[in-house]
Amino acid sequence: MTVLENVLSKVAHLESIELYMTRAIKKEVDCGWIRLVGSLHYQGVEGGIVRCVTRISIPWWCKQKNQSMNRASRQKVIKRKFKILSHQ
Repeated sequence: MTVLENVLSKVAHLESIELYMTRAIKKEVDCGWIRLVGSLHYQGVEGGIVRCVTRISIPWWCKQKNQSMNRASRQKVIKRKFKILSHQ
């Protein structure tokens, strides 16, 4: 998750986010355990795991960011209303 959050914060505004995420995960996360288990198709298994992780985590991250931005926006509106009501 740390890798995902670091990469997403840097590339969220770009196209092909999933490609950046896939590269970062394969570079940063050690998936050698898949080979040790004895899987003959470790590249397919590794690719499937990475694809599932990216497709779940990208929408989750976007949802979290939108919620935090909405919270900050609501707080700003409330602060402005209190300022108006207190005649400052």
